[in-house]
Amino acid sequence: METKYDLAIAYRIYPKVSKVPAIHTDNKYELSRVCLESFYNSVKHVKAYIYIILDGCPDEYKELFEKTLIGIDYEFIDKDGVGNAQTFSLQMDLLLNQDKSEIIYFAEDDYYYLENAFTELIKAVNDPRVDFLTPYDHPDTYNTDFHNYKKEYLEIAGRKWGIMSSTTMTFMTTKKILRETKHIFDTYTIRNYDASLWLSLTKLNAFNFALMIKFMFTNIPYFKIYLKLIYFTLSQVLFGKKRILVQAVPALATHMEVAFLSHNIDWYKEFEKHETK
Repeated sequence: METKYDLAIAYRIYPKVSKVPAIHTDNKYELSRVCLESFYNSVKHVKAYIYIILDGCPDEYKELFEKTLIGIDYEFIDKDGVGNAQTFSLQMDLLLNQDKSEIIYFAEDDYYYLENAFTELIKAVNDPRVDFLTPYDHPDTYNTDFHNYKKEYLEIAGRKWGIMSSTTMTFMTTKKILRETKHIFDTYTIRNYDASLWLSLTKLNAFNFALMIKFMFTNIPYFKIYLKLIYFTLSQVLFGKKRILVQAVPALATHMEVAFLSHNIDWYKEFEKHETK
């Protein structure tokens, strides 16, 4: 009989530094090591099966996973530098077609996890009010016009979760919900933005025409989010089902970009735990 798991994870990694990370700014291997160690310290508390997508990675990256993921079931998928869009598409295919678990998680290589992250995510994912979850408490959700909407929160298993309009491409959901929304996520592989596709699903501020006009004159990057929203997913915005995306408050993980670390946690103190002796 096939072993059942608490969740199935597709973890994608590539060997180049993206943007400006908080540590190891010019050494992707060391950044990956710290992130992977934190991931392991969290995922070892649940029963997970992991698909590891190595996108143009030297052999030392495979060795890093082998020596870090002790006691975890996983398999490698090697790709020759196919890039962000294709590895995300592969994540979807792997997670939709596997029979390990109904609960699925999309992981990127530049996230740092607290030890209770996956335990808390799994507690929350089965709440019928929730469609998607992220462990990342985005700082921009509190200080940008794009996220200037009335914040609402859910309490699930004693933890606070904020209902938000968008997140990154690191998130948890179920096979059922991904199957229902895959046509929206497919637009990411043809140059839609993550913010745009999430906005089409959550619809928070999607119909804020005053904000759209303001961005047209004051913030072109945000205005482009709305242009992509209209171009790729207008039918979802107008007629599709509204989905609930929640983020952990306070965070269970952080994106490693130095300007966007999650709020109210001393992440540098966390990072020090992984300094090599």
